[in-house]
Amino acid sequence: MQWEKLLSDRHYVPQENMDNDGTQSDYDTIICSTLFRRLQDKAQVFPLDEDDYVRTRLTHSLEVSAIGKKLGEYVFRKLKARGVDPWFESHTEKDFSDVLLCAGLVHDIGNPPFGRFGEYAIREWFQNHLHELQIGGVPVKNVLSKWQIDDLMHFEGNAQSLRLLSKTPYLGRYHGFNLSYKILGSIMKYPVSSHELENSIYRKNGYHYSEEDLFRNLDHEMGLSGSRHPLSFLLEAADDIAYRTSDLEDAMVKKVITYQQIQDIFQQQKVRNKCYDADSAACMAKLSAFYADELNRNGRNPELTAVQRWSQFVQKIMIEEAGESFVRHYCQLMNGTFTGDLFDGTFSGYLIEAISGLCEKYIYTSSVKTKTELFGRRVIHSLLDQFLPAALLYDTGEKMTFIERRTMDTVSGFYKSMYHAQAQTASAEDKLYLRLLMITDFISGMTDNYAKRLYRELNV
Repeated sequence: MQWEKLLSDRHYVPQENMDNDGTQSDYDTIICSTLFRRLQDKAQVFPLDEDDYVRTRLTHSLEVSAIGKKLGEYVFRKLKARGVDPWFESHTEKDFSDVLLCAGLVHDIGNPPFGRFGEYAIREWFQNHLHELQIGGVPVKNVLSKWQIDDLMHFEGNAQSLRLLSKTPYLGRYHGFNLSYKILGSIMKYPVSSHELENSIYRKNGYHYSEEDLFRNLDHEMGLSGSRHPLSFLLEAADDIAYRTSDLEDAMVKKVITYQQIQDIFQQQKVRNKCYDADSAACMAKLSAFYADELNRNGRNPELTAVQRWSQFVQKIMIEEAGESFVRHYCQLMNGTFTGDLFDGTFSGYLIEAISGLCEKYIYTSSVKTKTELFGRRVIHSLLDQFLPAALLYDTGEKMTFIERRTMDTVSGFYKSMYHAQAQTASAEDKLYLRLLMITDFISGMTDNYAKRLYRELNV
């Protein structure tokens, strides 16, 4: 792979009257968009939370963006010093790191309401109920292709992000945000479709049938040959760093975990993994030192503040180790043979494993989180129950009942316009698929509170 292609300013739909450089244009487009603003009311870990301290998808995305930029700057300097590629001599840190700055902002833009549980709820509905849908007396599953069915059965926020960024009406245009290739390539963590998952090394899909042409174009123009964009590994690392450390802080604010439990989990991890005894001891000593310092200063909340300071401390370690790992595996990353994780075999990987264990044991299974997630599941299933049957007949010329017409009147014109723009040249079978996607677009685009409010309005 070559950086000239990997960091191409090209767009799927040619842009006119571009006064700024490509990345600046992408940044402006993102931060001024409705979809980006909606992230402020989408859950990161705790859905429908009233505490303004707890992170949302918006604050999480801003943190990933900031960490991604730092990672990009670190890696650029290291690679330039090594003289691995003339590209680094003729470009600046900004050319490299600003791609991650923008990619971090939109990497979760396709996630539905209620966090990861929302993704699961949409997949679950189609797995359990798609066989019940019929059109003209014919089962929908007999009309759709296997790929189209797999898209619904394996609904995935990553694939939805690419869809929204390329298809959402933006300032009257129907080709989406039309971000540059380098941004879209960097957010594609899974360069595989849903119908290829069974024989793939990837656990999730990265694009829908409806975005196949865009994916093929991206893959060809950037010279990826089916591999991940090298910067997607740095973005993944930035995401891991951001949410692993922030989950601890948010959970402490919610009183789901305690300072002592954080210390205990690392002690337990140390017993299981002797490779990092010295590093682990030094790291936990730092946490204890922060706590002692806060006690001496008579801080308002010494345990939480100590964990916040410690999170910043370990983030710096993780950024440097992820950066060093990228440089170490540079040749593999550039020829598409690297399939691991930048934290594999590092102390940061050990830290992430320990934090992950703590989260699984105390945070992700806490009643505070589970209750709202189960409510979110009921909301999403109820909305799919009501909207999908009505969408089957929409735009077909077939007679719709009064209720079906009123149901479709409730669907935002924003998503109807997405459907109509794509349906103009589509076959009858593809139109059916696009109508189903119109509803998943509509529901996954909702904020947590809008979904809750609509559910209650429709079920009074």
